[in-house]
Amino acid sequence: MTRDAVPGPVDETVAPQPIPEVPRPAWFTLMAPGWLPPADQITQAVGICCTADGEVVMVTWDDRQWTFPGGTVEPGETVEQALVREVAEEACATVLDYYQSRWWARVAVHPWRPAHEMTGRRLVAPADVAATLFWPEKDIAARLIEQALAAEERHRTPGSR
Repeated sequence: MTRDAVPGPVDETVAPQPIPEVPRPAWFTLMAPGWLPPADQITQAVGICCTADGEVVMVTWDDRQWTFPGGTVEPGETVEQALVREVAEEACATVLDYYQSRWWARVAVHPWRPAHEMTGRRLVAPADVAATLFWPEKDIAARLIEQALAAEERHRTPGSR
């Protein structure tokens, strides 16, 4: 897909970012809040997971590159089911509530007993998430974190949902 052929409303606050790891022209484009593609086009569910203490759960597969828990939607699974499963598998945490599939999830953290590909878990203060995250798309990451923290604030404030 070319940079100009994005199907759906784009979040205008962040410029599309090139993806150098892909051997053809590719761009990471953040879509507008509230928009989701058709369910059959969603291939991943990734959660910016917040604890009741306001920390963000991050995971790693190599003890150097930290990211958010998530992964592939399996056949017959909804994106919401994939989020719940992936967070349980990768972060040893239970999704208690969520807003979209790549923005925010409230979780309860369990003892760290990795049984899948992740080798570590951190609870990170929101102000330190962007610096901890290995993603090269720092502008997009910052916008996602901003939106996730706004959802977290709405969750904490009764009657604001």
